[in-house]
Amino acid sequence: MPLLKISGLNYNNDKKSILKNINLEAQEDGITCVLGPSGCGKTTLLKLISGLEKTQDGEIILKNETISSKTLHKETEKRNIGFLFQEFALFPHLTVEENLKFALNNKAQNREIIDDILKIVKLSDSINKYPHELSGGEQQRTALARSIIAQPDLLLLDEPFSSLDLNLREEIRDDTLHLLQRFNISAIVVTHDPFEAMFMSNKIYIMDKNGSIVQSGAPAELYNKPVNSYVAEFFGETNKFEGTVINSTVITPIGNIPVSNMRESDSVNVYVRPQAIELTEEKTPVNGIKGTVVTSKLIGSFSLVHLSVLGDNNEVIHVHSQMPSNFLPKQSTAVGIKIDNSQIFIFSK
Repeated sequence: MPLLKISGLNYNNDKKSILKNINLEAQEDGITCVLGPSGCGKTTLLKLISGLEKTQDGEIILKNETISSKTLHKETEKRNIGFLFQEFALFPHLTVEENLKFALNNKAQNREIIDDILKIVKLSDSINKYPHELSGGEQQRTALARSIIAQPDLLLLDEPFSSLDLNLREEIRDDTLHLLQRFNISAIVVTHDPFEAMFMSNKIYIMDKNGSIVQSGAPAELYNKPVNSYVAEFFGETNKFEGTVINSTVITPIGNIPVSNMRESDSVNVYVRPQAIELTEEKTPVNGIKGTVVTSKLIGSFSLVHLSVLGDNNEVIHVHSQMPSNFLPKQSTAVGIKIDNSQIFIFSK
């Protein structure tokens, strides 16, 4: 039995459809992620779960109890659901310790619990500081600690790391995962960042801009088996080619790609991740499929190689390849091309 179950949820605002037929489950002690572009209804979904908005159509069940439907609305304060907003929402007139005590509601062993969680979020030395005396990262840690220390049945996190710079975002994200696991808190995280979704969650629901769920599953399943081009492209850059199935093969400028489950003469779109394109420096002329390096850039742990290849009518087509960081060929270098079929996705037009 899932901790949370949403069935047939629809929501309109001023006659505009925001959410369409949302069906979602969140398991106890698990982290579920709702991934989608800005404006697709993710925050509205959290507001409906928490009770900040009333359900118009569909049903929300928490711990086997209906908490929201077309005819029933359980008040927000009676749902035992925590909500961490993007804006942190700390009480400005209370210190870090007082913010945490407020969430505990005078439970026993306050001092032990507060000391434990402050140590985990690295704020033991800031216990008497007010929010305006904290950095953005410290405010986020305090808000997170306050949300978790209340021990909600379910914690909702609305783009919790979007306002932080890259290095701090990674650190806080790691701390958040540690805290949720340490205190066995079930959570739903909404984000537009696919890496964040894969890092944080056990299960991901991908939404499109129309407010519908396109695909759901474990992170590896969505990454390796996208159901359509929208999902494939959501998980990072792809090289796109058009072609026709001939003898169970699609001919592309980077090589012939075997095709299954497609009819002969079908027009298809082929999506190839940069990681799937392996390059080797070659002396000209190159036997087999070749490309010419336009530029290569070191991007931290890998290099991104921008190359040109020739299409059917000798038109120049630009392709990106992701290679190990020590592979940085010079401009105009000839390269041989091999492709990894496991990172290629083919969809009918």
